[in-house]
Amino acid sequence: MVVAMGGISAQAVEEPHDTLYFYKTWSQMLNQQPDAFLEDPYIELQSPFEIYISTTDYKADKAIKKDYLAATIGDSIWLINSEYIKKNFSGNVSKLSGYIPVFFNDKVAYLTFVGYGENLSFTQMMFGTLDDPVEYEEIVDLYYIDFFNRKVLKVTPVVLSGLLEPYHDLQMRYEGMKDYKKRSIIRDYFYKFVDRATQDVMRPFILDLVN
Repeated sequence: MVVAMGGISAQAVEEPHDTLYFYKTWSQMLNQQPDAFLEDPYIELQSPFEIYISTTDYKADKAIKKDYLAATIGDSIWLINSEYIKKNFSGNVSKLSGYIPVFFNDKVAYLTFVGYGENLSFTQMMFGTLDDPVEYEEIVDLYYIDFFNRKVLKVTPVVLSGLLEPYHDLQMRYEGMKDYKKRSIIRDYFYKFVDRATQDVMRPFILDLVN
């Protein structure tokens, strides 16, 4: 196991097997320019939405916990550091823990998280099996990152209605749904919001709000 955080250099380096890349800024994330990499770390999954990364080196572990905003596993799985979220945002952040899946483009970012004691029981978390799997899609919560107000908002019916306010047609369609409180409906209209906000030429870019 490589226990030291390797800095990214300008020279081409053969990509090691099982490598995590770490990022310190949103600019690095959006431009896919990692600050450091770590080979073959130990990864502990409390759930697919709460991930802990560690090594046998104290300094590397401290950097993973405190210094980095995000990490990538492979080339498509992005994780954000809950310590960064708690330090930089107010709102629904207290239950976030570990590294959490994050989805983003240059205008919108959101998290997915399931914590035991709320949607997921300790027994489900510890003893879910292939014969009795946890249906995470039915219990996962979406958390919208509001960069302008420096808040993280759990996407509830009230929050979603507020997000849809600039897009009145979507807001009216959502609020007119009979089952507007159902998780599947919330998820569907939140994704419609993401698509619309991404295409909105009047919406500021993330980098305009974090710099």
